[in-house]
Amino acid sequence: MQQTVSFRKTILATALAAATAPSLAQQLALEEVIVTATKRAATVQDIAATVNVVTGEDVDRFSAFTFSDLEDQTAGLSLGTPNARTSTLALRGVSVDPESGAAATVDTYWNDMVIAADVAFSELYDLERVEVLRGPQGTLQARTSPGGAINIITRKPDLTEASGYVQLTAGDADVLNGQVAWGGPIVENVFGLRVAAVYDEDDIGGAENAVTGTDANRDATSARLSGLWQITDDLSADFAYQYFDRDYESPAAVAGVDKLGERPSLKPADRTALGRTDNPGDFSFDLYNLTLNWAIGENLEVTSITSYYTTDKENNEQRDRAAYFEDPQANSTQTSVTEYEDLMQEVRLASLNNDFWDWMLGVYYQDRKTDTTFFTNTPVAALGAVISLGSNGEIPVASKQWSVFTANSLFLTDDLTLEFGLRYTDYENSRRADLFYGGLTYVAEGSNPTGVSIIDAGAGSRFPYEAIPEDEVDSDENAVTGSLTLRWDWTDDTALYTNYNRGYRPSGISINPDPNLRLFPDFPNDVKHDEETSDSIELGFKSRLMDGQASLNGALYYQKYDGYLGFVRSLQLADPDTGNVQAELPGGIIYNGDAVVWGAELEGQLRLTETWIMGGALSYVNATWDGAEAPCNEREPGEVFGTCDVDGDNIGGEPEWSASLNTEYYFPLQSTEIYLRGLYKYTGERDNTDASAGIGEVLDEFEAYHLLNGYVGWRSSEQTWDVSLWAKNLLDEDEIIYQRGPDQFDIAISGGSYTQPNVLAERSYGITARYNF
Repeated sequence: MQQTVSFRKTILATALAAATAPSLAQQLALEEVIVTATKRAATVQDIAATVNVVTGEDVDRFSAFTFSDLEDQTAGLSLGTPNARTSTLALRGVSVDPESGAAATVDTYWNDMVIAADVAFSELYDLERVEVLRGPQGTLQARTSPGGAINIITRKPDLTEASGYVQLTAGDADVLNGQVAWGGPIVENVFGLRVAAVYDEDDIGGAENAVTGTDANRDATSARLSGLWQITDDLSADFAYQYFDRDYESPAAVAGVDKLGERPSLKPADRTALGRTDNPGDFSFDLYNLTLNWAIGENLEVTSITSYYTTDKENNEQRDRAAYFEDPQANSTQTSVTEYEDLMQEVRLASLNNDFWDWMLGVYYQDRKTDTTFFTNTPVAALGAVISLGSNGEIPVASKQWSVFTANSLFLTDDLTLEFGLRYTDYENSRRADLFYGGLTYVAEGSNPTGVSIIDAGAGSRFPYEAIPEDEVDSDENAVTGSLTLRWDWTDDTALYTNYNRGYRPSGISINPDPNLRLFPDFPNDVKHDEETSDSIELGFKSRLMDGQASLNGALYYQKYDGYLGFVRSLQLADPDTGNVQAELPGGIIYNGDAVVWGAELEGQLRLTETWIMGGALSYVNATWDGAEAPCNEREPGEVFGTCDVDGDNIGGEPEWSASLNTEYYFPLQSTEIYLRGLYKYTGERDNTDASAGIGEVLDEFEAYHLLNGYVGWRSSEQTWDVSLWAKNLLDEDEIIYQRGPDQFDIAISGGSYTQPNVLAERSYGITARYNF
């Protein structure tokens, strides 16, 4: 595999050092971390871009059981779970609501295969590393996301030595996590297997439903089988299969003062729900991945990655979160089922170890299908009748994407390298959203038959409805993206670089399964959005200091967006004839606007002594609209919806400042060690993007907060066994991290009393025991 000139020097120096007795400086040198962010093996220090790595060891050291726990171990990365159904990712100030239907700003990968965000937000176990790539991914990655990419790399079998572990964790907050893994050669040097499994349960933040008596809960099970087959000296195959299933009950906590004076006054820290149901759900997936590597002579390699995965998600959501509709039998829930299927194929041909020019050519194909069906109950009390009306919908979405790409490295001198790449991508998309009337699902005893008939007929007259017109179902577009990088090895230990990258997200249409879309004056153009392009320039450095005891990497970046894809929730439409405001759209509206993002990132690590190591990261980002306007609820008389000037406003809900610090110190005994470990994360003030439409008394901005985790443990010197006590959120911070306005029933009946807030998980304690073999 290709390595940069400095990487070759590092390998040579390591080989020479192995022949001599190690000096003190060598004993204190930091370990090199090998990554495949550029589709070739290289150290983090040799990549002319910002790449952060959370190793499998880091995952275990800081008791990171789920994907969202990774956020604490680096700066400038946000991993959110606003509810048990959806997850969000953000890098460099940009994110996307997963329910918007827009392409992701940050894409996620599993062993180099693209996966949906909700697949990534699963349990972490038996990992090799997690690579965080920052900035536009316009050349080598399968998706040309503008914010970055995250690649989860699982542990592979060893063909010469068997190894494994057993780990058990228990704690308050109903935490129970058990892991087991084993791998090794079946036929030495030829074929190996590795199996791993996890069981995990907790209370998802501790909300309690005062009506049903149910505490929030989640349990997940996952298992993985990996294989490695060295077919010949030049041909190898590795495969991985992973199964996952999660069940949950996630009652939505509310906060506020009931304007009718009939319900309890609640603060966000009370973590109390008032709905009549507990938002139960189930999520499962199956991942399959096969990678073939074929070395052709000494200077060529062919790589093929074939992957396939399916997901099934079922969710039942309570839409009347404070039980304002008086009749408890008048159902107000929405049940949805989403089935997802994805097939991907990538083939690459790359040169190896050329003196002047290393190149790579590749093709990529993806075929993705999503099918969502839902049934919604809406209670109505009018004309002497109390009833529930049903509606059901089907939202099939299909997309095909194929790309050709090239990446090249020219070694101009021993110290100067020029890298450039191009990617051509063709997008074919198809989507529908068809709505149907489901009839009466409940009629209260004593309801006026005439009133029932009038309401039933009026509701039925609005259906069926095509939320996407026939001539907007299919679309086809293409894009050219790429990158250009210049790297200068200033000294043996310091490299400077500058790079240019282009990102792209395709055009589309907002999917809102609601007949009120008819009110838009220029439908469907009012809900369509154009493509987004972004151009980024980055200046950075990579350095090894103090004879390898320390590393310090930094970058400055500027990114200009043409038509950034913004998203607004809670948009209400007004009837232009009557002025009556309808219930908010069930989804939201994607819109375009120019934006500018700039910032700085710094990351470092220092081994102070043989027994003391520390690391940290700092991020600043400024991401604002540049002369843009957004849909909103501030409208003039006769307008269906308003348009608000957002010039200079933040484009997302990410903090400007964030920082992460970690340290470990251990005391060596005869054959054991006692260690102390700490992890600190600072998250600065953030805008509440769900306040953008202006509904309800919600915070415009979330306060900054500090998270501090502490660990103390005892382990064998060979680290065969390890027992640790840990405490998370030692300061017991309870800041609000997510908040939506009142639901439609609350607004209609009380005028809007309760918001839906999420707060930081309470302080928790636990113990972890691990045995390695």
